[in-house]
Amino acid sequence: MMGDIKKTVNQLINKYNSNDLYELASFLDINIINMELGSSLGMYRYIKRNKFIFLNNNLDEITKRFVLAHELGHAILHTKNNCFYLKHNTFVKTNCFEVEANKFAAEILIDDEELEICLKNGYTVEQIASYFQVLPELVEYKFK
Repeated sequence: MMGDIKKTVNQLINKYNSNDLYELASFLDINIINMELGSSLGMYRYIKRNKFIFLNNNLDEITKRFVLAHELGHAILHTKNNCFYLKHNTFVKTNCFEVEANKFAAEILIDDEELEICLKNGYTVEQIASYFQVLPELVEYKFK
């Protein structure tokens, strides 16, 4: 499945001619709801054939973007499974659904060609994260 995630992301971007997370969610009829979620960063829910992504409204923009990409991964890869994304297990979950959603987020948020340019220019992980406006952990995840 992991090799197919890159292919799925590329097909999605090409089909809708966009990698904007909000546009993609709209095209795919996925409702995004910002609300208070306590210690949860976000969650994906499939309710009566409707798809919902709930985002914690207390997140900074970089974290919110990552969580949205992660939950979008669940919506696309695990449509009928309800997935909760918890704050304290961001990159260490061993659950295959969480690993796949993280891989989806890394693929959709970090473009391979631009990443290659960053690497050729000797950017550090932190510099790459800043360039792509993502968490440094996601850059490290892209290399896995």
